[in-house]
Amino acid sequence: MEETTKKVKRIAGWILRTYYSREDECLMTLWRALVQPILDYCSQLWSPYKAMDVQALESVQWSYTRQIRGMKDFSYWERLKRLGLYSQQRRRERYSIIYTWKILEGNTPNPSNNNRVEAYTSERTGRKCIRRAPPAQASVKLKSLLSASLPYSGPIIFNSLPKQIRGITGCSVDKFKSNLDKYLRTVPDEPPVPGYTSFCRAPTNSLPDQVTLQFRDAVAGCSGRPLRL
Repeated sequence: MEETTKKVKRIAGWILRTYYSREDECLMTLWRALVQPILDYCSQLWSPYKAMDVQALESVQWSYTRQIRGMKDFSYWERLKRLGLYSQQRRRERYSIIYTWKILEGNTPNPSNNNRVEAYTSERTGRKCIRRAPPAQASVKLKSLLSASLPYSGPIIFNSLPKQIRGITGCSVDKFKSNLDKYLRTVPDEPPVPGYTSFCRAPTNSLPDQVTLQFRDAVAGCSGRPLRL
């Protein structure tokens, strides 16, 4: 994780030193071509679970997007909206959802033995993944590592989706992605980078926490407080 952070910081710095333009089309094209693939590669396997590591990766995109013309005076959360970006955490969770869906659809191999990703369907809740708990005899460190791995975290994130998204089946991956993205754009994406944590209303920016907060706001008729930074 540390090596990945150093590598993307180095590449992002090289882009900003090498290219004079600060227009969004130029800088975002370079970001997507040279930086984002490194952050995305096998993220289902190495996705960080410690808050400090999540923030360290997020800070690269936070710093880079500040250099885009017209973006410096906006909060990071607002920059994400204006640039049409997901936070890095939301992006990793999106990949986790897609991979979990592909496993359930039989489009990719399922982990073996006790780590299999499986689902059940009921008329009331629709299709939901079976949530697994780490072995009781495992050490605290091992339990933390397992909880962050795809067979354990994937079902939790997948289950936080609405019934109609979880129930999409028998279609192409692109169609599922399209429906998933339409939904994700409706869920607040508020990564707790340094300086923003006091404005975070959910415990974390993880999709299950943001969906829960969104549901509570809807029930209470609360639109949430505005962000002022």
